[in-house]
Amino acid sequence: MALIEPRTTVQQATEKDDVAKRFSGAAGQYDEIANIQARIAAAALARVPQKPVNKALDIGCGTGRHTQHLSLIATATAGLDLAVGMVEQAQRNYPAIHFVQGDAEQLPWQSAAFDMVFSSMALQWCRCPQAALAEISRVLHHGGRAELAIMVDGSFAELRRASRAAGVSLQINELFTASDWLAALSQTGLNYGAHELVEYSDEFDGLWQLLRSIKGVGAGSSAQGAKRQGLTRKALNQLEAAMPRNDQGQLTNTYTVLHLTLEKPL
Repeated sequence: MALIEPRTTVQQATEKDDVAKRFSGAAGQYDEIANIQARIAAAALARVPQKPVNKALDIGCGTGRHTQHLSLIATATAGLDLAVGMVEQAQRNYPAIHFVQGDAEQLPWQSAAFDMVFSSMALQWCRCPQAALAEISRVLHHGGRAELAIMVDGSFAELRRASRAAGVSLQINELFTASDWLAALSQTGLNYGAHELVEYSDEFDGLWQLLRSIKGVGAGSSAQGAKRQGLTRKALNQLEAAMPRNDQGQLTNTYTVLHLTLEKPL
């Protein structure tokens, strides 16, 4: 798969406090709304070898439903999330699993603590891809494996194009490119067994449902330094009119996801 060359200047992701607050607020309804996130996580989990491991870590565990799947192959499993509300929800859902509030760029475990690291739709909130991957490398045993699914630039393409066409400002996070992540990987000492860029699409009857699916899972915060602007009914109508519909008359929202299979050399 061909990827564009990495940028010389890597952008900063959105403010983490904002992300944590929004995801905490979404914790109670997350599993009901996050359908495409569940599809992406399921695709990432399908790439995890179904053989026993000693210790596994889920970075960006959310409500814990995918951490629970890891616990089926691991003797001990831990989940970490930036949002305290998600951690509390996960602990209620799966009391036998250890969940921790923390930052993927400063993992609160000693080096070589895990045999397996999993993360789906979480690392895109990091400020520095190299820092996040270096932390994954640090907490992995030599010979350990990481399976990552990271939302990258190219996501929400339909919404972004419609926003420009309609002249409407939206609070959508800016994202690192796939090439940013691959360039960062080359500086961490991790080897990758495979990488694949995959588009996952969701369909909606109207714009309100589409925007709710983004905001309802905590992903509607604006990038650092971006202007916050409320949307009027007129602006929403203009935005919806600018969006194409598929053959079934539905609006499409696409997530571009980098799947990475990584190994720490022996």
